[in-house]
Amino acid sequence: MRRLIVIFVSILIALLALEFQAQTPPAQTQKPPQTQTPPAQTQKPPQTPAPQTPPAQTQKPPQTPAPQTPPAQTQKPPQAPAPPPPPAQAPPPAQVPAPAAAAKPAGPDPLQLAEDWMVRWNNLSNWTLTFEGKEVGREEVVNKMMELYAPDVIAEVPPHDDDQIGPVILRGSALVQKWVDRISRTQVRLLYIHRRQTKRQFEGTKLVYATPLPWGGMGISFEIIAAWSRREDRRKFTGPGSVFLQYNAAGKIDRLRLYVAEISEVKAL
Repeated sequence: MRRLIVIFVSILIALLALEFQAQTPPAQTQKPPQTQTPPAQTQKPPQTPAPQTPPAQTQKPPQTPAPQTPPAQTQKPPQAPAPPPPPAQAPPPAQVPAPAAAAKPAGPDPLQLAEDWMVRWNNLSNWTLTFEGKEVGREEVVNKMMELYAPDVIAEVPPHDDDQIGPVILRGSALVQKWVDRISRTQVRLLYIHRRQTKRQFEGTKLVYATPLPWGGMGISFEIIAAWSRREDRRKFTGPGSVFLQYNAAGKIDRLRLYVAEISEVKAL
């Protein structure tokens, strides 16, 4: 009995073991971990990093440039060959400057013209009488004075006598000569003085005002102090005045104005 129980139990255990094995997966035998030795690596020399290549671009096929048409040029007509240069010519002779005579002559000195008139006027009394009553040198001084005047001269002069008022107008050299002749006969000790002016460092300067005339020639004027004596009684007179002279292109006086104002007699004290 006991044997049967043992057998029964043995069979039961065996069944249980089989059933257990059927349910339990077979045990896997784990291999011991193997130490993996890395393969020896050969060190490569450092490489220079390659330049980064840009992403490939689709290259367009090269375009053949269109041939440029040059601008149209106007063709010049063929020029004839230049003629040979003329033979060398001798340089022209140096030009001789025109003589000084061709240049415009300088005008007369106004001061010299005034002095010349004054000297000839004062000389009208420089003549003498002989015992026989003959005049010596009077015609010469009158003619010397008349050399300054043109034939058609016009003169405006002081009156000849005390009763006349205003100036006397003389036309032509013949009337002027009569007036000059009368001055030489009736007046002595003629002393017409060219007035002088002093200012700053300029002392006793004789002033003559001059201007060119539109029709040619020159006009001058200056101030005077007139003094003379009568031949018949030697009474002396004086007064301020002025002289105006117009010279033509030939250097002759064709207009005269002689003013003597405020004539007064000089008396001894």
